[in-house]
Amino acid sequence: MRRVRVELYGRLREAGFGGSVALEVAPDARAGDVLAALARRLGARRGLLTGAALATGEAVLAAGEPVPSRGRLAALPPVCGG
Repeated sequence: MRRVRVELYGRLREAGFGGSVALEVAPDARAGDVLAALARRLGARRGLLTGAALATGEAVLAAGEPVPSRGRLAALPPVCGG
């Protein structure tokens, strides 16, 4: 297992977990695995992840993309506006 820190934004930050959470994931974790681990941590508030994406400092990751071993990770809730 490896530990990743995921920064939280918007309604995810307001869920009461502060600005970030540390999660344990497999060494070969994909973005979807990290979001699933975050959903488990959120428990009853997992619905806040509906439509959320995992991003690095450079790109938004598709669910099947590997999570880099270094750098920032952020869970981004969907936004609307124009």
